[in-house]
Amino acid sequence: MREMTLLDSGCLSGLLLLSLVLPLMLCRRVYGKLPTRRSGMWTVCLGQALLFLAGVAVLVSPLAAPFAVICGAWSCVVCAAVLQRQVGKVSSDHAA
Repeated sequence: MREMTLLDSGCLSGLLLLSLVLPLMLCRRVYGKLPTRRSGMWTVCLGQALLFLAGVAVLVSPLAAPFAVICGAWSCVVCAAVLQRQVGKVSSDHAA
């Protein structure tokens, strides 16, 4: 295992904080709504898997660390938008 620099540590800590966004967003939005929770869980798992791959890229290559964080943040934003759409669609269906 190679020695980690301050940039690598910062990138990993940023990815760690990003990994909390999707599960907390799902938990806050769909408390007790089982169909919404099941459909949103796949989106959360996909976002977590993409953040995991970005973390592995940070560990493997120091040159790829900033790019991996950018890709991980972008995947988190996209998955959050998809999750917001899924939650909003099911919420509006239940309200009608």
